[in-house]
Amino acid sequence: MTPADKQKAWEDYQARQRAAQAVYDSFRYTDAQRERLIDFIGAAMKVIRGDAPFEGLARLLPISDRRPAIVSGEAYRGGLTFDFDACFLNQWTGIYMLGTTDDQGKVEPYHFQIELSPPMDLDRERLEQLLKLKVAPGWLQDGGNLYPPEVIMHLGIVRQPATFEYDILKPAYAPYLVKAKLSYINPRDKDPYTATRMVRLEIRRRYLTPEQLRERDQKKFGDMPRTGQRVPKDGRWLGFFADDALNAAIPMQRRIHTLGDDGWFPVLNGQDPDTGRVVTQPAWWQWVGPDPMAEDIERMFGPKKKS
Repeated sequence: MTPADKQKAWEDYQARQRAAQAVYDSFRYTDAQRERLIDFIGAAMKVIRGDAPFEGLARLLPISDRRPAIVSGEAYRGGLTFDFDACFLNQWTGIYMLGTTDDQGKVEPYHFQIELSPPMDLDRERLEQLLKLKVAPGWLQDGGNLYPPEVIMHLGIVRQPATFEYDILKPAYAPYLVKAKLSYINPRDKDPYTATRMVRLEIRRRYLTPEQLRERDQKKFGDMPRTGQRVPKDGRWLGFFADDALNAAIPMQRRIHTLGDDGWFPVLNGQDPDTGRVVTQPAWWQWVGPDPMAEDIERMFGPKKKS
């Protein structure tokens, strides 16, 4: 190739790049695209929370590719990266979810992420309400949830999106916490709270260690005995599920059992409020009063012999 040919090829490449950049710069999202994405984000949160199966997402948005999960964070859990087909938005945006898989191919998702390119105008307060988010303690002295919008590196100041981190309201009882991050750019007057153009959204699980799980249960139930332990005294005992949604789904009278001190605390059967299926779960037990038949039984059969 002659020098003239090389120069012509370089100029042609630059012309194509300028044309592609012009297409990108002139792109605008429609209201329909924005609403469809918001609906999908809401569905993804239900999956990460554990309130809905992963398979339902593929009915909302097809999976275009799957590959081994190799990113940071919870990716030490292994599994696959599932890429969703984002062509309903454009050719530049990426939507994916990470999940482990068992021998039967069932997916346990632990990380959902959207990389919006170009950025999209998405109201932060609307997403906070949709996803039922609450402020997580952050870097600000006043306890806000804003990550630093700029990071000092050895080459100087690198501008980064302003990232807001959240916990979720009323989390389900599960071996993990759910966190969300919303990242925005181009605030007015350098005030990150005014930014409306989202570049990234993350919803992820943070799995608790066995010790953290024990501490959580101890904080909630104290020294209440639980399934499998010996009943310390006769009487009527009220069982509590760790999941408050299951407690609410079962009338209190169905959770009260009359137990003797020669037995062990049983499991409880409850109806999952989301699926309607009967589930058997360990329970914590609280003594609520003597056996109403105790006096009649003692009068008929005599005092109970202690072992």
